[in-house]
Amino acid sequence: MLELKRHHDFQLFLSPEDQQPALTNPPSFNWPQADAKQVYDLELICCTTEQTWQWQGVQSPLQLPFTLESGEFRWRLTDAIGFKSQWFHFAIECETPDYIAPTAEQLFELCADKDQFMMYLDEDIEIVKAGAEQAYPKLKATAQLAANANQITYPDHYKRGKEAGKRTAIANVREWIDRDLIALTLLYKIWQEEDSGEHAVELLLSLAQWSPEGPASLVRPLTWGDEVGLSLSRNLFLAYHWLSPLMTEPEKSFVRPMLIRIAYQMEERLTADQFHQFPGHSHTSRLPGYLGVAALVLHKEFERDICERWLNYSLMIYRGIFPFYGGKDGSWAEGPFYSSSYSKWHHTFFLSVERLSDFSFYEHPFYKNYCDFAMDFVATEQSIHPFGDGFWCKRDSVEWPGFFAQNPLRIYAHRFGDQQAIQKSAQLEATITHYSLHLLDVVSTVKQLDYERQSQVEAKPARATASHFYQHAGFGIVSYEQLDLLFRASPFGNSSHRHADQGNFALMDNGLGVLTPSGSYGYCFGSSHHSEWTQTTRAHNLPLIDGRGQVIDDESATAVVTYWQEGDTWACYKVDLTQAYLDAHSFIRTFVLVKGKGVIIWDEIKLFEAKPVQWRLHTHLQAHLTSGDIQLSSSKLNHYYHCAVLDNAKSHIKVPAALTFGYDEDIPVSGGIESDATTDIYHMQWELPSAIAHNVAVSCLKSPVPVKVNEFGELVIELDGRQLLIDDKEVKTRVIEPVV
Repeated sequence: MLELKRHHDFQLFLSPEDQQPALTNPPSFNWPQADAKQVYDLELICCTTEQTWQWQGVQSPLQLPFTLESGEFRWRLTDAIGFKSQWFHFAIECETPDYIAPTAEQLFELCADKDQFMMYLDEDIEIVKAGAEQAYPKLKATAQLAANANQITYPDHYKRGKEAGKRTAIANVREWIDRDLIALTLLYKIWQEEDSGEHAVELLLSLAQWSPEGPASLVRPLTWGDEVGLSLSRNLFLAYHWLSPLMTEPEKSFVRPMLIRIAYQMEERLTADQFHQFPGHSHTSRLPGYLGVAALVLHKEFERDICERWLNYSLMIYRGIFPFYGGKDGSWAEGPFYSSSYSKWHHTFFLSVERLSDFSFYEHPFYKNYCDFAMDFVATEQSIHPFGDGFWCKRDSVEWPGFFAQNPLRIYAHRFGDQQAIQKSAQLEATITHYSLHLLDVVSTVKQLDYERQSQVEAKPARATASHFYQHAGFGIVSYEQLDLLFRASPFGNSSHRHADQGNFALMDNGLGVLTPSGSYGYCFGSSHHSEWTQTTRAHNLPLIDGRGQVIDDESATAVVTYWQEGDTWACYKVDLTQAYLDAHSFIRTFVLVKGKGVIIWDEIKLFEAKPVQWRLHTHLQAHLTSGDIQLSSSKLNHYYHCAVLDNAKSHIKVPAALTFGYDEDIPVSGGIESDATTDIYHMQWELPSAIAHNVAVSCLKSPVPVKVNEFGELVIELDGRQLLIDDKEVKTRVIEPVV
């Protein structure tokens, strides 16, 4: 039997999933290959008609040039030795979106009679100018911040003694390229302001003097990082295209070789990373969209067959490999901070393809549903956005300006959102005085303007349920009035920008973090604070087993929601964390959010051998020990929260809490950059004595709720004249009989 197993956390998943509807029609047939060069035979059978297709000597991905009829299908692989996989079944439904992108040659032909063809055609300009009336003064304000050409200096953090300048170099290029160059170029492109265009040309020519190697390189070993190269590859091609009417032939001939070299570097990086098989590297994953833009911009000025190769690669990635971290439910596995930018990097490519061909990558279910996830986790006004690096950053971030997108709903709200999302998008736009980082969706294309007009007449129906679980990324949220419980239980493991925090949660009260994760990025991925605290389990609302947390950098360190149920005033979720802890024979965590009260967390842990457990919580509120328990308070709240281990007839455990403040080490800072993170945080810990089995329940409540673990090992909660009896599998309710 041929087994198709992932062996790295960045590796793609099998697609189409077994026993699931396909995401697109046709689906992209993807499978993890231990050897990226190995070839397979693929059989596809329509279960209804018995029609059969066979492809020999293929590799992942296989993407069909035709759509399939609605119905049930099955497929399997055979390797070169003759071993066959199991059959995988999927369905094509009537509503499955047709998803055959144009080829590179077709797109080139659509550009043949046009000088300007990226995002906006010449005949679009007056229409989009009228639609961008509100963006114009903000772009003008942004342009006022623009650097002069003589201020553009090549990054020098490769020099001895200058190593700490990497963070400053990133900040500089994001201002000079992503902000200044694009703001000025848009003012020329849309409003024909030649003085802005001339300023942009000066910046572009200064940047073209840089070496695209060293700290500006995109290819490994990336000794000085790749963020400089990413900004160059993100925006130089489009600026060159839009500014070309202002540039002389010698000026264009000066800039073009740098663009060609950057495009080759993008291809080299994607090839070296085997990106079609390992699409989880967060930096490399920005490049396919940029390479597609590069190919379109250069195809009339450089070797057409090479540009065709580049563009077909980008089209292949977005037809079925990406979004890797984004699922059909709109969720993003690397968390809210990353989703706010990674749902935007591709806009230039998508909008250009859409304007030329009428095909839209946005018809993929992820993009159609991202609004829901963004409304729950990204566009909120909460004091912290838990899960993943950057959870402390905000839209007005001083640490990473613009990376937490100023308006993450732009593009998506009017196309796919309900009225609440559209209104939220408008509110976010109203708070912006000038733009940072993401400027290429602020001037709507003619296609986007059509969606904006349509949304005024008809919008998506609002959601009514109190809780939502996003299965692809593994993020859940339960909301009752001002209380929100957010938690992670993900099929993705713990690596890169995902921490060792399966089963981690946050409790929010009217947007204020009561219980939250702790730590910060610390300006440097892999700094001691980041790698030894933030990324590890001890920084999160999770237990340690004899001082050891969850497995890091392992694709198998997953979690799964096994059960959930909602009542009028409560919601219960059960999460299996067994795979995330090496020492756990089994680990079931239960969350119960009680309306107007708070949260109860119940852990049933069975170990392979007797060990102590350190049960931990973290808070940004003021914390005080009171009779062995902990009281939380804030000047922003008119009530206290009480955190305590609950009565437990099963284990008779009642241990006192320990309380510590701050961090053992300073958050590293370089380059004089301010941080959004705070060191004002308390850490709570309950030390459970050594045992094979640990059964512990802890509450964090602002008003009392009768709750305990009974002699049968059930969690018992009294609410509204009823008892909730929660065992290791489900919730049962019974009426509390009055005492006679």
